[in-house]
Amino acid sequence: MPGCVYVVFCMDTEGPCDDPKLPDLLGSWPKVDAAMDKLFSPDFRFAHLDHFGESPRFGWFFLNWTGFHTNPVNRDFGFHKVRDHYLARWGEAILSFGDEEGWHYHHPDASQVGNVWGLDWSILPEYDQILSRQILERSYFPVSYRAGGTIMDPVSSRWIDKWFPIDYTNRAPIDVPGLVDWSTGVSDWSLYHPDPEDFRKPGAGRRRMVRCLDLATKYYVLPEEEIAKAFQQAENGKDAILAVFEHDYRDILPRIQEFQQRLDSVSADHPGVPWKYSAPVEAVRKYLTAGKPRALRMDASQNGNQVDIWSSSPLFQSLPWVALQTEDGEVTHVEEGIERLDVNAWRLTLPEGKQVDRLGIAGSTDLGEADVTVLSPPTGKVYSFLDRVTDAHPAFPNVIWEHSKYYPELCIARAHSQCEEMDSVRQAADLLKPVLAKGDSVLDVGCAAGHAWYTFRDLGVQYSGIDSSTLAIPIGRQLLTNDGGHRPHLRQMPLEQLPADETYDAVMCLSTLYYFPMYHQPLEIMARAASRYLVIRSSFGPENEIRYLPDVLLEPGFDTMRSHFNIFSKDEVQTFLEEMGFKITWVPDWRQEERLSGQIEEVGGLPLPVEFLFAERVSKGQTREEMLGPKLTGIADAWHAQRGRPS
Repeated sequence: MPGCVYVVFCMDTEGPCDDPKLPDLLGSWPKVDAAMDKLFSPDFRFAHLDHFGESPRFGWFFLNWTGFHTNPVNRDFGFHKVRDHYLARWGEAILSFGDEEGWHYHHPDASQVGNVWGLDWSILPEYDQILSRQILERSYFPVSYRAGGTIMDPVSSRWIDKWFPIDYTNRAPIDVPGLVDWSTGVSDWSLYHPDPEDFRKPGAGRRRMVRCLDLATKYYVLPEEEIAKAFQQAENGKDAILAVFEHDYRDILPRIQEFQQRLDSVSADHPGVPWKYSAPVEAVRKYLTAGKPRALRMDASQNGNQVDIWSSSPLFQSLPWVALQTEDGEVTHVEEGIERLDVNAWRLTLPEGKQVDRLGIAGSTDLGEADVTVLSPPTGKVYSFLDRVTDAHPAFPNVIWEHSKYYPELCIARAHSQCEEMDSVRQAADLLKPVLAKGDSVLDVGCAAGHAWYTFRDLGVQYSGIDSSTLAIPIGRQLLTNDGGHRPHLRQMPLEQLPADETYDAVMCLSTLYYFPMYHQPLEIMARAASRYLVIRSSFGPENEIRYLPDVLLEPGFDTMRSHFNIFSKDEVQTFLEEMGFKITWVPDWRQEERLSGQIEEVGGLPLPVEFLFAERVSKGQTREEMLGPKLTGIADAWHAQRGRPS
């Protein structure tokens, strides 16, 4: 079965270039606009369609002309100048045609002459300023990269490998004397991970490199045999990315149309090979048969000089890009002082000194989904998720906790000790206080931000908490501490993922059980984790009542999302736990009995008839034979015997 040829146009987007020695260059924005208007015209886009009936797509690799002191060819100097111009004029067209944005970078030479390219990445690190300002000032973090002049060395390659998942710089086999030699590079139309020391050959690098050749420059004109090579690769069953580049300071429509004619000619010689126009990142995903990945969400919160950062998916980068802007306008890229907490979470300790006015945080995934979040402490914007417009969560689109601002606001207030101690926490502590000793362990299931720690630390116990919310746990990790610097052990983890061998002296679950579809699985997991005691506050009644209802307390637009608010049978729950070796005591809920004078509490208009269950382990529970029964025990023993395993 043949592969597919993905045809990619990369535009090194640099704006006007007024060079008297090269009269074909476009020296003003009106001239560039007139030339690029042709590429955004529907007449051009729909005149030549691919094998699937789709129109051409471009990757606009935007350049910032900064880091230079002189401007011999009248470039449009300044941060964001080129990208801002394009988005203002063609932003809607870029989106509607399926084009993409990327980053193009010309490293300044030590002379800082505005048309001389530097080869030493260790001096004048303008790349830090450009990316940091794009994050802070435009909330933009690119995922695809093209080096200016395709100039690369081991130092710059390693830096790019650290931050960009996709790189269209490979120009093999072109050798530009004095600038870069790609003559030994990968010269087919395949993706590869570059070698850390020699980016021209495959190796253990992390980013994916794509070959991209000159459509027509003074160094090289793409020959028809290279187009044929891509189709031959696909004919042999392997996809190919046929990528070419040009510059926006030329009127290149005729060159592109001539390239399209050659595509037709070569395609006719390979009638069984499909080919498709693709934008740069899109082509890589299709080559990898990855499809469009779910979006990325970056969140952050600040408390004093501590900033907690977390992402909805693992990042391509080992740490997020952090940009600081101080009160005097200085912009800095910070890498020191960032501690990794787990796969998707980091903690930054801000450097001492100047006040931070803005804090920009960005990252991207392996497949090129990016996100940016910005905190502004002087304005009180220190919780990015509260300032963000609530939309569908990329990782948990059906989970109610990710679509509420009331819930994280409450978590923040409780973790800050700005709320009165919860009645349920106080009652759970009073139930456990007589039976726990200093140093005993307690697991809080559905702990939110872990505010119960304030109560339980006074008992001298080791407090741990788990919660499925991606917001609550980071809030607790950041805000819960005491004068000794001790913290509770908090994990963002659904109960179903609790390791089977974890045990605690006591397990408590306050106002969480009724959110489960049924009681069996959560009760079994908690009961097995409880070596001595189990304390549960939930809605109980004479029989099971499954209530799957809208949560009216969610943000507008999401308040029709449903969740369980179940009432579980007291008799069934008691029998279930007794079979697992527990003695059960039912305890009235003090809040309902005393504060509400025996009236059933309502939350969001929904009655919740709550009660406490206090369970003490008196045996190990049912034996294996009792649980399975004679018939299933025999089947299990025979199955294990066949495989030589103990049952």
